[in-house]
Amino acid sequence: MNRAFTFLSIVASLVILSGCGGETAPRTATISGTVLDRDFNPVRDATVTAGSQSTRTSSTGSFTLASVPARRLEVVATITQGGTNFRGRTWALNFDGERTNNVNIVVKPTNAMGRVIGTVRDAQGFVLENASVFAFDGVGSSQRTFTDSNGNFTLSDLGAGTSYRISASGRSFRSDQTDVTVTAGGTVTRNFILRQPTTVNPPAPTGLSATAWTVNPDTTRSLGQGSTALAWVKNFYRDNRRSGGPRTRNFVSDRSVEVELFWDSNQFPDLYGFPIYRAFGANGSLSSIDFIFEPLASYYYDMGSLQPNTTYSYSVSSATTLYPDFPSAESPLSSRVTASTLGILNLGNVSFGPLTFNWFAGSGATSHVVFLFDRFPGVGVDSIWNTSGSPSAGFSQVYTGPALQSGRTYYYIVLGLANGNSSRTISQIGSFQL
Repeated sequence: MNRAFTFLSIVASLVILSGCGGETAPRTATISGTVLDRDFNPVRDATVTAGSQSTRTSSTGSFTLASVPARRLEVVATITQGGTNFRGRTWALNFDGERTNNVNIVVKPTNAMGRVIGTVRDAQGFVLENASVFAFDGVGSSQRTFTDSNGNFTLSDLGAGTSYRISASGRSFRSDQTDVTVTAGGTVTRNFILRQPTTVNPPAPTGLSATAWTVNPDTTRSLGQGSTALAWVKNFYRDNRRSGGPRTRNFVSDRSVEVELFWDSNQFPDLYGFPIYRAFGANGSLSSIDFIFEPLASYYYDMGSLQPNTTYSYSVSSATTLYPDFPSAESPLSSRVTASTLGILNLGNVSFGPLTFNWFAGSGATSHVVFLFDRFPGVGVDSIWNTSGSPSAGFSQVYTGPALQSGRTYYYIVLGLANGNSSRTISQIGSFQL
């Protein structure tokens, strides 16, 4: 059979180039996200292109493409570092008049890439147009593509030697999944059959946790692409479940505030995505703020105009491919978690005799960790001394590390912690010379 079944509900929502009633101007929307390297560190100065629009990533790896057509778009990121070309790509579901916050792209060396191709059909053998196909390597963000009118797809720019979970899915179908590893320059063929969904009343996500970050924008400056103190601190405090993930941030005046949500992975064939709910305060009324079309992921980064010194609460549900047409397609809400953001942490000048690090009160942190570097801090640079084993409860810390060299410049940052370390604030980058 060669008749194609099209996901009409998806196409109707996505391909809207002009309105009714005589409107002639194309409708536009905004795409934002982050570009990451294979270690999931932010990449600055990458070129990001969607349609005819291009921009460059900031020092945090974030980008925004405004006034792009309100439809489905491929987003491509490229950069050259040390004579090596890097590239990554995904597709954005760019709904009319809405902002897409979770378009995150992992760039890989172009000389170490492979691809997966195939065809997606239903159980009767009809090819499926506009089905979603994801490639996920267990951390970070999925790469996404869609099938064409013949049901064919191509997932390009996959990292050679990396094991990927490939998942094909679409509304009103259950997903089909397989695992592949691609080789440099190689092509792997995988075909998928999507059957009717069977899951009703899906389980609520479990293990939801939240970490709040307040960041002094100075912490995101760097001496090289992707090398920021913020990335260093996040890597230092990364645990196994929280490896990788997007690091998009929206600046509000002189600060950046974000909340990271993580929950236990509980994949099932009919899983379509996760509605995200947020409230002011620990017991406020929860409102829907986003829907993640990311069935293989189990995290979300909220960058939605959050404020310092504020308590928010969150809950997440699971949705099957019958969502939102049937109430039973969405699970009950998960257990609610709170996230309390701290204020900006500002450094004072170091004092000598003995060398002492100083910072100001007022951030709301109850303990502080000092990190000292003999180079500008960033990914790949280790601290030569830190107090993570014995944080300070006050507002100063005497240096107790190895002897330092006269005439050399040293850099330091202070991380403030509270609420069982789930609330974190990062100072600006300080420096001194002996």
